Amino acid sequence: MAAPEPIPAQKKLGYPSRANVNPVTDTVYTTPTKILNNNPDRIFWIAVNLAANKGYVGWDTLVSRTRGIPVSPNGGFVSCCLEEDGELTIQEVHAILENAAGTWYIIEIERR
Repeated sequence: MAAPEPIPAQKKLGYPSRANVNPVTDTVYTTPTKILNNNPDRIFWIAVNLAANKGYVGWDTLVSRTRGIPVSPNGGFVSCCLEEDGELTIQEVHAILENAAGTWYIIEIERR
């Protein structure tokens, strides 16, 4: 019997990977909140703002509405992929919400 073929993601990447859901937190506050740790094994992440108010994402604790990437309420998202965004993909990430704290759905894909 032949060895099983690698799953498509592993075949494309050349190594196995795994998904981590909300690895740091699922709640973003009205003050800068760390949503992802620095992770040199991360190859992709997506952060979905499930809250009813606008949010912002940035790569340090100075994230704000004047210093961050806007993330729309009720399903707006931002993502980072190693192939397109390079070094930003592995960096620590912070987020902030306007008006009130809320839930975000955050997934990172990392090399296993």
